[in-house]
Amino acid sequence: MLPLLQNFLFLIIELVRVPFDLVVGTKRRIYEVSRVVDAPKTVTWNVVSAHKITLEGPPPMRLDTEPDPARPGVFTGTCQYNDKRLQFAYQILAETPGEALTLRLLTDECDPIYRIGEDYIGAVAVAGDESRSVITECCELTHTKISTRFLMPLTVLRSLYSLKRTAETRAGRRGRGFSDQLTSAVITGALTFASFSALFDMSTAVILLLVVLLHELGHVLAMRWVGIPVRGIYFIPFFGGVAVGEGFGKSEAARAFVALMGPAASMMTTGLFLWLSLQNDDPFLADLALLSAVVNGLNLLPILPLDGGRILQALTSRLSPRRARAIHGAMLLGGVGLAAWFGDYLLMALILLIAPGVLSKQTYALNLGTPMTRRETAWLICGYGATFLFYIGVAERIWNTPLVAGGS
Repeated sequence: MLPLLQNFLFLIIELVRVPFDLVVGTKRRIYEVSRVVDAPKTVTWNVVSAHKITLEGPPPMRLDTEPDPARPGVFTGTCQYNDKRLQFAYQILAETPGEALTLRLLTDECDPIYRIGEDYIGAVAVAGDESRSVITECCELTHTKISTRFLMPLTVLRSLYSLKRTAETRAGRRGRGFSDQLTSAVITGALTFASFSALFDMSTAVILLLVVLLHELGHVLAMRWVGIPVRGIYFIPFFGGVAVGEGFGKSEAARAFVALMGPAASMMTTGLFLWLSLQNDDPFLADLALLSAVVNGLNLLPILPLDGGRILQALTSRLSPRRARAIHGAMLLGGVGLAAWFGDYLLMALILLIAPGVLSKQTYALNLGTPMTRRETAWLICGYGATFLFYIGVAERIWNTPLVAGGS
């Protein structure tokens, strides 16, 4: 199974467990996940057991700890994310060299960002040979906040991803060729097409998949433009797709440009579909233009994790984290109201599920992008407004065109 699908399944299972844990009062939780690493076991072990190391991102993280002479097994120091240096401390509880390591996070001595629960125990085991290896990471903690229940699955996956990438880089085996990227896109695309077919008719499923593909290609072009290496395009069953890069970009302007280019690049194809449908009275092309306008227009709503939410994140980068969280909270509340207005209770549930993670302090504690200048902000607002108005205009034009009614 592809790693992306494994991650997706892991997240779905963990998110589904959250409301049940809240109902029955379960606070102590264990998160465990394993991944194959294309690196020798010895290399992988050296990475997971290091006390001084730079782990691959995004964003890259520099761990720099020293043993505390007064406390055996205790290491103190810092974790550095670009220009942010955070206090970090842990205690080694057990270690089998070359095999497994168990530690306790000393949250009282760590930066507040790491205080995500009580009695945090982390363990990692490495198996394999001199060809390939397997990392198994396990985290156990007692939750004290609802938001951490949503953040922990993502935290575990991110940690494991960093360890895996770092080990593969050291082994000289990192990097996915075009054939691997194409295979991933085809397999995830087929699964997503099947999921769309289960929800809609076959022709609508084809249109949706094409719209998603063109949208993600816009993100890919933007990533290449700002110098972010592209890992590939992945389709997500029942949801859509995502273009994954090797990083997020060093500035908020770059991140906003990547976010906006998905809907903005799709303007050309949407306009072409609209023009062809009007020239040939083709209902299929009209439906294609309409779905493209609706999908891209909705994606511009200023709600995280949509593209519009990421654009809003860039626009609020000069504000304090508290004000930024308040703005995003208001947008999420508006999204819930909009979903209720249209009777889309599934969308309401999704927004409520992601809200704790979006509004968590940890989300804003590592805002590593360089804030936007006033000039960049002005250009972004103009581009965002023009793109949004374009899709409103396309949708209105098609809805008022007789051929759509006749072809539906």
